[in-house]
Amino acid sequence: MGVKFSKTEYRKIAKSSLNKIVKFRAKSFSYKIHKTLLYIFDKFKSKNVLLFLPLLYEPNLVILRRRLIKSHNIFLPFMVDKSLKMVKLRLPFNESKFGVKEANDSNAFFGRIDVAVIPVIGVDGNMARIGHGFGYYDRFFDTLAYKPVVIFVQIEDFYTKEKICDSHDIKCDFYITPRKNYIKKGNYDRDFYRAHCRGSRRWSRVFCSQKDK
Repeated sequence: MGVKFSKTEYRKIAKSSLNKIVKFRAKSFSYKIHKTLLYIFDKFKSKNVLLFLPLLYEPNLVILRRRLIKSHNIFLPFMVDKSLKMVKLRLPFNESKFGVKEANDSNAFFGRIDVAVIPVIGVDGNMARIGHGFGYYDRFFDTLAYKPVVIFVQIEDFYTKEKICDSHDIKCDFYITPRKNYIKKGNYDRDFYRAHCRGSRRWSRVFCSQKDK
């Protein structure tokens, strides 16, 4: 886009587009994302994984549990006040006040996760998350004393080169969409990108500003 938008404006545009395509893309495009995620999980030898329960226009990753359950511990976010905690993925699911499904508030996990997979509305030029504007993920990750591999996922590519997010917005290492994938230049690009993504039209390497690395 030739016009520079604010984060709020970009969120509105992206969300409107997602609502239009959800009926015929969300389910089919989820499967394209699954393959890439499983590949990344395997390459990083992940054990503890944070997923999420999707809204209508978000990829459904929970159906991967049958593939992951024997070799991974799967956790889901649970809203607490203005932040999150992690709970074990177990049925049945309940609906929160925002219409988001959640697992039961039990079996809380306070250990280390290896990989966190997070839904987005868009991603800016610093690989920072444009979410719904409530800040739950931002506050949660700000409390962690370590940094897991962070993967953003979406059923459409809403990456913008403009740096429109705030300094507190969580940033990712990978942004996975059905059409194109992005990897942030930094901790993982040297080995992962050079060994597995170079030459692929579906992967793009993002050079963030120095202060945001």
